[in-house]
Amino acid sequence: MQYLESERPKEKTETKQLKRKALEEEIDFLKQEKMFLQTDMHQTNEKANDLANEAEKSKEINLFIQSHELRKTISEKEIKINTLDVKLNEKVWN
Repeated sequence: MQYLESERPKEKTETKQLKRKALEEEIDFLKQEKMFLQTDMHQTNEKANDLANEAEKSKEINLFIQSHELRKTISEKEIKINTLDVKLNEKVWN
């Protein structure tokens, strides 16, 4: 009986450690996803700017349209990043 009673605190400690490790892994994953989206958004923005500059020089409407479409995807990625920020804050402060 004493053995079982001595094992309970160990089990609780192990459970807490596993939960903490899982939370840390989830936070790391969210941070990596956010960093990937930020990098992708930056590259997309550069491409949109290049297309807009090229469109101004060549007066091609298709390039303007492509640039505009890329800017829409940038807006969508900003929303995803903001959502990730909210999730990260919830994980860190809870």
